[in-house]
Amino acid sequence: MKNLQTTGRLLTGLVCLLVTLSGQAADLDQLADRLLIQEVQNRYALAHDLTDPAMYASVFTEDAELMSGGNVLAKGRDALFAVGESDRKRFNAGAKPDERSFGTMRHVVTNSVVELTSDTTATAFCYVLTIANEEGVGPQIMSVGRYEDKFEKVDGQWLISQRVIAMDMGNQELAKVILGL
Repeated sequence: MKNLQTTGRLLTGLVCLLVTLSGQAADLDQLADRLLIQEVQNRYALAHDLTDPAMYASVFTEDAELMSGGNVLAKGRDALFAVGESDRKRFNAGAKPDERSFGTMRHVVTNSVVELTSDTTATAFCYVLTIANEEGVGPQIMSVGRYEDKFEKVDGQWLISQRVIAMDMGNQELAKVILGL
């Protein structure tokens, strides 16, 4: 009888645990989605710093828009790949096409806030500090700004569908040259 009571208590505890965990499954899925979106924000910065056109374009949807100052800088993955190629030529000119090589910029992404708007869409906001290494001068803060993003989940993968780049302060002239504005 004592074993039956102990088994009953264990089963009751297990059922309570399973009910609690099933209620939290949605929360865990949302947490995972938020982390995956932040990973895309970081991957964009890494691709930009590596001047890797394929990696750069891969974080965007096929029809994504890259915008700044109310202007569309690039629309579609092919145009985004071209932006990555142009950046490689300008900021990492000595690198061979398939070589993993960092260019003259570093993007530091912070203060990411993600809002899941549905199972397959989200908006995100983060600050970005862009540091450029100017030859003969050394590293300089190019800009302090932010990315305002829209994300879509495509085939189970979060991708940027629209990125608005806003430069709030810093060396605006250098930023114009670097970003092609």
